[in-house]
Amino acid sequence: CAKIVKKQMEVAGIRAKILPEKNGNPVVYGEVRSKSSAKTLLIYGHYDVQPPEPLEEWVSGPFEAKMQGKKIIARGAADSKNNVSSCIKAVEAYLKTIGDVPLNVKFIFEGEEEIGSPHLPSFIEENRERLKADSVVCYDGDLDETGRAEISLGVKGLLYVELRCRKAREDLHSSYAPLVENPAWRLILALSTIKGTDDRILVKGWYDDVEPFTPAQSRLVGKIPFRAENLLREWGVKKFLHAKTAREALKRYLTEPTCTICGFKTGYIGQGSKTVLPGSAMLKLDFRLVYNQNPRNQLRLLKVHLRSRGFDDIQVKALGFLEPSRTKPSAPIAKAAAKAAKMVYGTSPVVLPRHPASGPDYVFTKRLGLDSIWTGSGPPSAYSHAHAPHEFPPVAHFLAGVKYLAGIIHSYANIA
Repeated sequence: CAKIVKKQMEVAGIRAKILPEKNGNPVVYGEVRSKSSAKTLLIYGHYDVQPPEPLEEWVSGPFEAKMQGKKIIARGAADSKNNVSSCIKAVEAYLKTIGDVPLNVKFIFEGEEEIGSPHLPSFIEENRERLKADSVVCYDGDLDETGRAEISLGVKGLLYVELRCRKAREDLHSSYAPLVENPAWRLILALSTIKGTDDRILVKGWYDDVEPFTPAQSRLVGKIPFRAENLLREWGVKKFLHAKTAREALKRYLTEPTCTICGFKTGYIGQGSKTVLPGSAMLKLDFRLVYNQNPRNQLRLLKVHLRSRGFDDIQVKALGFLEPSRTKPSAPIAKAAAKAAKMVYGTSPVVLPRHPASGPDYVFTKRLGLDSIWTGSGPPSAYSHAHAPHEFPPVAHFLAGVKYLAGIIHSYANIA
């Protein structure tokens, strides 16, 4: 994939190279220098995708890129091949029409975003000089459900862990339950101490570093359109969790840390019955974090919590760390993107003070000290089947996305 991206960039007129990552997937780096401006915009994206399973639910091969009407169906077509291709084509359009770009453009397309960007922080540190810029656009987002561009001034962080417990050497006959401890029950009991029925995380100190929204951020929340009924209908659920109104649900969505069981594996889960006492059990958890929680500190709190409650027999393995990020609403790149959105989509964008999902935005805001926005041109993830079978972007979204990024480049080049 890295070679394909590099070739597409070179065909478009972008100087590109593959920069290897020790023990990880390479980063594709590219740049185009402007003849008329010293200002530099750094654009981030990723070429990796989620696993395609379950394969049997796809209407076509996950990597066939099948056209169905006006949709492109393929794994990663929305997240984030649509956006990566838009970035390349936007710069190609400038070079083919006026032979120049309004400002210097640098690209980094990584290959590990979907597993938490584990090697990106070290890459950033090793390439500080190469990555010098004035602002960053993380072009990995999608449109609001109303069809308006969506600009996020930061993202939530992430701690992803795996919990394992083993008792017997192998699965046993379930009649031995009075004699041998059940590792599945150990994990269930541990989970019951981590989160309460009110959805609040019970780990001591978990909320100590949470910073509430500023007045400016809170004002943005009040302007966000939230089509609650559409989401409920799309998901096939009747009501939101612990929220009496749509606005309350939106506030929880944006502001609260989360703890989610992503998967649980133990014992026999095939068809029919099999009376076994599992020898081992494993589950995966993700914790979405808000500013200014640090995933490594939260991991320490989780381990202390489990030990203090007698769960020394549970192994905790960290699989991913992402810090939360934020950029001020007044940042020039945010204003430039808003202007471009109105120019391309005909309406003002939806501006989120924080995106509820996670990404490696913190390497730009915290490590490089730059203003950064998260935006893009894909269909809303709730409707595009991102990370699921039948993932798609409409062709129209792709074409508009090329114009949108070209507009951001133009607007940022000309903003004071």
